[in-house]
Amino acid sequence: MAKKGLTHEDIMNAAVALVEEKGYDNFSLRELASRLDVKPASLYNHVKGIEEINTEVALRVSDKLNQVLTNAIAGKPKDEAFMDAVRAYRQFALENPGIYQALIKMPTSSDEQIVKVALGSFAPLRNLVKSYQAGHDETIHFVRALRSVMHGFVELCNSGFMQRGGISRDISYEIVMQCYLDKLKEISGHQD
Repeated sequence: MAKKGLTHEDIMNAAVALVEEKGYDNFSLRELASRLDVKPASLYNHVKGIEEINTEVALRVSDKLNQVLTNAIAGKPKDEAFMDAVRAYRQFALENPGIYQALIKMPTSSDEQIVKVALGSFAPLRNLVKSYQAGHDETIHFVRALRSVMHGFVELCNSGFMQRGGISRDISYEIVMQCYLDKLKEISGHQD
């Protein structure tokens, strides 16, 4: 029998909190049950299992990043929106390393819904890049490269790199992203 008052929402909120603390691959149903003060078997009254929990955590993270990017872009000229979006992406990833991993692992899922939502998390920035009207292939290459560089930069920072020499990694990121914006404008014919 389900614990009185325990809801699906309670379980998912606790799961997200655990992922934030421990990382996407480092929590278990046993820990989740302990946090909720129930037996692990009791969770099955509310969820099908760890797969459902992982799916919903990933969906929530995807929605959260989508909203962060949407807010960063809203009402701004394209170039300013681009720079604010790439800053927002980096800030989201650095401030939420555990749940960020859920987002990064989503495309490897066999669940088609997760893969679709994973693509949607990045849609505001992808659509902004498309608005520069570079060719179809160039846009795809550009978006892939941009996401790779942003993710690589975040992962290196999270792993302790880029901290020596008194050189600001924030400035390094700005330089790289400005280079990307300049190249996007060049390939799309939108030079100042």
